[in-house]
Amino acid sequence: MAISFASPWFLLLLLPAALLMVMYNGRRRYLRAARPLILFLRAGILFLLILAMAGPHLVRTFPGQSVVFLVDSSRSVEQAEDVTGWINESLGYMGSEDQAAVLAFGRDSQLLKPYGMERLPGLQSSVDNQFTAIEAALRTAYGLIPGDANGRVVLVSDGLENVGDAVRFAQTLGDLPVDVLPLSPEQGPEVAIRDISLPRNTYLDQQVIVDVELESTVNTSAQLSLFWGPNLVFADDVSVSAGVQRYSIPVTVSGQSMQRVTAAIQPEHDTWLQNNQVDGITFVQAPPRLLIVEGVRDKGFPLHDVFVNNGVDVQRISVDQFHHNLTDLASFQAVYLVDVPAYFLDEARMHALEAFVSELGGGLVAVGGKSSYGLGLYQDTPLETLLPVTMEVEEQEDLPGLDLVLVIDRSGSMSGEKLNMAKNAAVSALDILKPRDRLSVITFDNNYRVEFDLTEVTDKAALTAKIEAIQQGGGTIIHPALEQAEAMLRDSVRSKHIILLSDGVEGTQYNYEPLLEAMRDNAVSLTTIALGADADEQHMQSLAENADGRYYPVPRPGDLPGVFVQETVLAGGDYLVEEDFQPSVTHPDSRWFLETAPVLHGYVASKAKATAEVLLATHREHPLLARWQYGLGRSIAFTSDSFGLWSQQLLAHPAFADLWLDTLNWVVPARSGGDLALDVRLQDAGAEISAMTNESLGDGESIKVTMIDVENQRQVLELLPVGRGRYSVSVDYVPQGVYLLSGQRLQDDVVQAQAVSGFAVPYPPEFSISQSDGNALLHTLAETTGGRELTAARQVFNADFTPARRATDISNWLLLAAIILWPVDIAARRLGLAVTMPRRKQKRPLAEDTDSGPGQDPAMERLLKAKKRSR
Repeated sequence: MAISFASPWFLLLLLPAALLMVMYNGRRRYLRAARPLILFLRAGILFLLILAMAGPHLVRTFPGQSVVFLVDSSRSVEQAEDVTGWINESLGYMGSEDQAAVLAFGRDSQLLKPYGMERLPGLQSSVDNQFTAIEAALRTAYGLIPGDANGRVVLVSDGLENVGDAVRFAQTLGDLPVDVLPLSPEQGPEVAIRDISLPRNTYLDQQVIVDVELESTVNTSAQLSLFWGPNLVFADDVSVSAGVQRYSIPVTVSGQSMQRVTAAIQPEHDTWLQNNQVDGITFVQAPPRLLIVEGVRDKGFPLHDVFVNNGVDVQRISVDQFHHNLTDLASFQAVYLVDVPAYFLDEARMHALEAFVSELGGGLVAVGGKSSYGLGLYQDTPLETLLPVTMEVEEQEDLPGLDLVLVIDRSGSMSGEKLNMAKNAAVSALDILKPRDRLSVITFDNNYRVEFDLTEVTDKAALTAKIEAIQQGGGTIIHPALEQAEAMLRDSVRSKHIILLSDGVEGTQYNYEPLLEAMRDNAVSLTTIALGADADEQHMQSLAENADGRYYPVPRPGDLPGVFVQETVLAGGDYLVEEDFQPSVTHPDSRWFLETAPVLHGYVASKAKATAEVLLATHREHPLLARWQYGLGRSIAFTSDSFGLWSQQLLAHPAFADLWLDTLNWVVPARSGGDLALDVRLQDAGAEISAMTNESLGDGESIKVTMIDVENQRQVLELLPVGRGRYSVSVDYVPQGVYLLSGQRLQDDVVQAQAVSGFAVPYPPEFSISQSDGNALLHTLAETTGGRELTAARQVFNADFTPARRATDISNWLLLAAIILWPVDIAARRLGLAVTMPRRKQKRPLAEDTDSGPGQDPAMERLLKAKKRSR
């Protein structure tokens, strides 16, 4: 035992205190006999106060170890060797100062051997063995080890954690080592249903696909069955191969409200029965009404055909027919925008769409094309606000850039102001191009002339001079100039665009269909500008519509520069990516392309918002298909197209219809009433139940959700705010099964809004075929905490460690002693107490030698005096 001081410099005060006591000794005020006691008391009080100020601690050393064994008792280690003997053998190597406890764990923990027990009687426990929660077990062990002990944890497990994050928690353990003893249980043949996937919202008599995903460790035969509610709708013998395989089962929707769909398998060779059945749910609703808005006529036809063939009530209109307000939109459940530019929608219609999603709980799906997203000027509009992507693309310098060809009429009718404005417009377009872009200018009259070939716009002054040198010509023949422009762009790997300007009627009749087909095949888009009243507007508009471009009638030459600038921005150098790629699957709900993905030829670049879910991504890691919850509704962004511009292989893919039906099923809200929507997220062994409202709760308002299982057992949950308009509650443990949720928004116990939802919990993860490496997790735990991988029982207590030291603060005890001495000092000063020392006994004088003292008998005195005289 030793003493340490937190602030030892206060001990220097002892010197002036001693000097003070010497100089001031109470000589003038106190009796001589009381002075020693008073000085002693005052010196003691000062000494105690100074010691207390120095922060004294009693330090004791503990040479032994406190070891906690954590023994995995989950189902995945049932076939492993019993480690009771191994633990008892290790306990035989304990030192006299050591102590050990044993905990069994699954989802929870149970103490099997406290510190005071000598031996472990066995590993029988009542823990929930359907989960492996190593993090929770480590937390329990950490609390069981005394804070001043030499602690150590011995983890005996297969490392197949499925609840929590042990490695992350281990990083906070400090100096508590975790030794590991890996278990390797024998694995028998195993066949499991990994997942069942079907639309969340369906409609009576709709044809849907139910995907059942199997996983096996062996090749075997089995019978696969599917139940819709209590009815068997599919049963067949299947050959199961080792690995993962998917079976797609067509089903006709029946019933109403929430329907339980169960997939079951009976393998010939198998170990666990618990993983042979999985439930899914769907809500059968009345067929939705769907509105498809086309940016260009007939671009929405492929989607229209998919939905009509699956019993959906669809209305298809062009963007110039879209005059709907919020009242009109309320009759639809979802709106699909197919290559619709924002500049064709006024603020009122965009705000109506935003309110349709956020307040009415409707769905919005935006489908790409060359007039959508960044190319359609969505940035800083309500469309960008309600979609799950933003138009701010990161690392734009990595995009391929733009190849732009200006085909300009220089015929005689373009003389004077028209030609000058055309040249000014070309220079304006040149000014906003990036150095990575390339520009070419072709002029035409009776013939065409290449003013300059595709040239990077690094020297804009030189290109401007060439544009300004363009001279007036003769007649008007467009086709050869367009042919040259298409040939110039044909082999380019960049975004390819042509802007055609003419003010008249072409003098010769040409068959444009082969040229337009070549443009479509080579992803060359064409925008036409008809200048003045004499231009062939019908011909110019037809060219643009058949080459995926835009058409502009411009009656006044002064408007040309502005049109050229807008069209150059829309041409897509900062957004358009026209490269071949296969979508990559980034979300488990992306079931369409798990086997083969179609090749897409382009998309509009964007960036996913922070809370969005990206289901499909491009080769440049931009979102291809993203979704999110917005207010009470949902929205989806698909940044490629659905009408064959870049998606010829997608249109021919077997999953084309499934892809778009799934988008509809996701964005169409579940049955609800009022300002409330429910959502569920499974996490670890429990679930997080959330509710979204358009407006935050007011005084006296609350949200309650009743969770009901198949046995009609009810649990009422009150949700708490977690963000603006979002409320949630976490349920720690939700067993396997199907659950119905009924949510209510209450104002003083009066229902203001309600919503219905549901979810299915699969079998516990202990019964899944694990793809993770448990030994890797155990190795990481040991390495992170400074522990060891054990191989022998004797290693447990022979680890090197620095003995722990406990420091106990005794400042308060010293202050208490000083307080006790203080009244004693006061009493010594006020009452004159003295320290009386025992004196040596003196010899009593003889009577004759003693003078008579006062008070003696006078007669006796006279006799004594007479006797003295006689002597």
